[in-house]
Amino acid sequence: MPSLGLRIFGSVVALALLITSVPTVATARSHTDKAPSNKSCVIVDNDFDIDDMMAIPLVVANTHVAAIVQSEGYTTPEEAAPVANLLVNGARSESGARGQGSGRKIPVIVGSSQARSPDLKQWPWLPFFRTMMNRGNGLLKNQPKPWPSDPGFAKKVANTVKDCESVTVFISGTYTSFNQYLPLIKSKVNRVVITGQPIGDQSRTPGKDPFNCVYDFAACQIAMPSLAGLNAAFVEIPRFPDCVDATNPPSQCYSPNFQMVAALKKDGLAGRLRQALLNDIDCASFYTTPNTQGRPCTSLSTWEPAAVALGPGGKTLLWDQTAALFLVHPEAFSLYYPPDDPTIGGKHYEATLVNGSHAQTVARLRALWVKYTNASR
Repeated sequence: MPSLGLRIFGSVVALALLITSVPTVATARSHTDKAPSNKSCVIVDNDFDIDDMMAIPLVVANTHVAAIVQSEGYTTPEEAAPVANLLVNGARSESGARGQGSGRKIPVIVGSSQARSPDLKQWPWLPFFRTMMNRGNGLLKNQPKPWPSDPGFAKKVANTVKDCESVTVFISGTYTSFNQYLPLIKSKVNRVVITGQPIGDQSRTPGKDPFNCVYDFAACQIAMPSLAGLNAAFVEIPRFPDCVDATNPPSQCYSPNFQMVAALKKDGLAGRLRQALLNDIDCASFYTTPNTQGRPCTSLSTWEPAAVALGPGGKTLLWDQTAALFLVHPEAFSLYYPPDDPTIGGKHYEATLVNGSHAQTVARLRALWVKYTNASR
């Protein structure tokens, strides 16, 4: 196998050719541009899985993020909050010290957990991912001390947007926290962007609700009527069976790849994310299920398709990354209507096919992700 350095060099060259073919991204700012106005603010509500980690820097780079709220899901709020803080605010402090930005710290808030968490046996891979994400996927050598629970978190969320004229809520996790702070900010919310599909959407994954809904189904049920009265956009990606446990997934798979991560710049928040995704952690001891014992584990084992297949197993897709792209570049998306039965469609957005090709659409999403994420300071 080529060395990591050679893989990165070759990957950067390959993806650079693709990035130059992507139309100029109007809303991605350069270092000489003004930062987004705080009149229009974003709340990032997430459960800090690997795809959340890959989505947050993109949103921070191209919008005014008023707060990052950690909700229970793939991780717990108390454990994820210090990691998200070190990822985002550690990088921003360094950039500010170099004169590359204001260094403004974004409030990271410990959101809500369920009164009784679900039995994790139905998701046997989840303990491994929690252990990895509690170390920032290897960005941190040790898990930081958890932050305390915060019963008053909803008021803190509301306080972060008190000077904002409008608020977009980006939900890439569960609805557990959202239901509690929404009443306090509802008059300002002009848009909600959500990873996944609403309850009852049978157009892409019939009979199966997304993890973010199933994990706290009661909260999901409560949220649906509220979202129906808001400007809410659900964002989904196509699923193909040959994209699961694939060491060499077909080009139509909506998954991250090594080339896009290797193309991230090495400084600022993008560089911090790059380091988290390409570090040298040895994590084989984190496996908890019999079928994963003895398998290799690196920082790639949570997101790169071949490493996932050879490690924890399962699928790795551009879930939250795609929703984040919708947030900043909605013109690349359209409502989805299944060709065989358009009458059940129109409930969520997907990336508009490029030349009718899933492979070309995935390539465009990856290139846009690199371009927007590299806009970070």
